[in-house]
Amino acid sequence: MSRKKWWVTGLLFLVALTIELLYIRSYGVGYFISPDGLHYSNIAGNFLQGKGLVNTANFVQGDNGVIREVTQTREYVVGPVYPILLAVIYGLFGLMNFKMVVLVLHSLLSAASAVLAYKTGELLFGKGYGLIPFFLTLGYPIFVFWGMYVLTETTYIFTIALFLYLLARYGKEIQRPKLKTLLYLGAVIGVSNLVRPLLLLFFPVLGFWILWAHGWRLKIALRDFAIIFIMAVVVMSPWWIRNFVKYHEFIAVSNYGSYELYLGNNPLTITDKYFYYAQPSYDPEVKARIGKLPIPEQEKEYKQLAVSYVLEHPFLFIQRTFEKEKNLFWQPITPIEGQLYKMKGAILDKWYLLLGLLGILLSLFSLKRYSFLLLFVVYYSFIVSMITVVDGARYRLPVMPAMILLGSLVLVIAIKGIGRLSGLNSRTGRRI
Repeated sequence: MSRKKWWVTGLLFLVALTIELLYIRSYGVGYFISPDGLHYSNIAGNFLQGKGLVNTANFVQGDNGVIREVTQTREYVVGPVYPILLAVIYGLFGLMNFKMVVLVLHSLLSAASAVLAYKTGELLFGKGYGLIPFFLTLGYPIFVFWGMYVLTETTYIFTIALFLYLLARYGKEIQRPKLKTLLYLGAVIGVSNLVRPLLLLFFPVLGFWILWAHGWRLKIALRDFAIIFIMAVVVMSPWWIRNFVKYHEFIAVSNYGSYELYLGNNPLTITDKYFYYAQPSYDPEVKARIGKLPIPEQEKEYKQLAVSYVLEHPFLFIQRTFEKEKNLFWQPITPIEGQLYKMKGAILDKWYLLLGLLGILLSLFSLKRYSFLLLFVVYYSFIVSMITVVDGARYRLPVMPAMILLGSLVLVIAIKGIGRLSGLNSRTGRRI
């Protein structure tokens, strides 16, 4: 990278960081905390104390909103990346310094995500047009809101932004892909899965896209795919080995989520209401029976029931998943939800979705160039909608970097169209 490009990148990063900090300040509080955030912090604290990445405390939030520690009934195993990042912040600024998590870790990662949107935009749209996704990323207020929480959202969005940038770079190099691009792409997929394991099932989609991009030349496509896949395995394998040695079972990333999967895939599944732990989308007798089992057995039983139901009712599974996409995943944040969560600028969510939808339609005219964005959007929305989705657009956030890039296509086409019209009018005027 030339000195000028480094200078531009550094300046954009400082602009993004300044805007992020102003957003954070506008909330008037240093952070938001939840039981999940305290679980991550408990693991980070244990890591700093030399106990390893282990969970030794459970937390619940009462109806009055107060979070309290309860008797530990299970040890949560989570991806190691976010607890390690928390441990770095706590090591520098003090244990449980949630405010510095937001001010330092989340603001830096958010600014970096905006810069990655700029770089991806330049690859896709040309020099100068990267500023459009850059400012759209900074202007999406839901990123900032969930970045106020001590949760994995901001870190995961950063890994997705980097993943999309590397896919765009690979697409640009498709005639002669660079080895480092393939290695970086595999490493980022591995790291992203160690934050949240939602790209684990993306490999078949990635393989199809690579084969298509190479004009169905199987040998070359297999070579590139193998490098990416092996690198992802190399990154993730230390975590697999650690989990097998410690728990005597294979744990890909985390050891929970089966209950949510069961709620989304059983005879009484609800497809038009968001997830909550007392959601009545199950047979009470089944839950009562499973509730008597040890926690690890509960996870296995819920997972087995959900998978069996999907296999026995494949068409109903697809129908319900699409219903949850339509009724939940792609629904914009309502004014009531915005007020309930005290979100600033929640009304913009609807317009970002509309802009992205229009971008999806326009991208069909240059399908090969933007196909990786479309495939990611389709894949991610389907995978997340297999479970019962939570509100506040939280589980839609990782797909928004792709939607913002697609929405940017609309503005790029509009700007280029206006430029052509202005040039045409200018030439017509000179002839007259």
